[in-house]
This record gives sequence, C-alpha cells and structure tokens, in this order.
Amino acid sequence: MNTQPAALLYNFNDPERLRQIRRYLNRQKVKTRIITAPEFLHPLGYLFEIPGIQPSSRFNLGSNFTDEMIVLNDFSSEQMDGFLAFFRENQIPSVALKAMLTPVTQHWSSIQLHNELSREHTLMHKK
Repeated sequence: MNTQPAALLYNFNDPERLRQIRRYLNRQKVKTRIITAPEFLHPLGYLFEIPGIQPSSRFNLGSNFTDEMIVLNDFSSEQMDGFLAFFRENQIPSVALKAMLTPVTQHWSSIQLHNELSREHTLMHKK
C-alpha cells in the first residue's frame, strides 16, 4: 500500500518561515497538518490518521511545549534528503526537533516524542 507522505508541524511562530515550509511540502505533495496544544496527548498515529489508532480520552491540562517540532511519515530517503536540502539551500534555520514516525512512536503522544527528542538533542549538543 503506497501512502501519501505527511508532516505534522508544531509551534511555528514565524509566519513567513511557516509559509515557506508549507509551500515546499505542498509542492512535494506532502499532506501537512499544524498540531496545536489541545491535540498534544493524542497518539501520533491518530494525528496521521492511521487506521485503528484511537484518540486519547484525556484532556490536555497544561502539558505543553513551545519548541518547534516536525514529525514526518512515509518519506523516502530521497524525500528526506530533499527536505533537509530545502532548509540549507534557502538559508532557513533548521528545526532542531524532527523525527520520522516509527511503529513504536506511532503510539506515543506528541509530548512523549518531544521529551525524547529534547533529551537526545541535549545529549548530542553537550560540550
């Protein structure tokens, strides 16, 4: 089954930067969705509309983050390389927290993924 690549975007506060990213993804036929704090507890698989993954029944009462984050699904390695090159070629600051959806992370909430990516980012950039 060939599915359409998709991207979840979080906390992009610079409208011009967001416009450039969305325009690139749209040209690449990537389904794009902006995720807001009330959706942060839903499983990533639900946000990507993966059949069989149900929404969280919990309400998000303050478990939020403000960092930019991108989660990608069904990107080939060529598409991923192209997306990363787009940032470099257009001198757009990179997004520190980015991930590909996996069979494990599809069951995680956005908050769980954010916490893990933040931890990894901190470890990788310690001097």
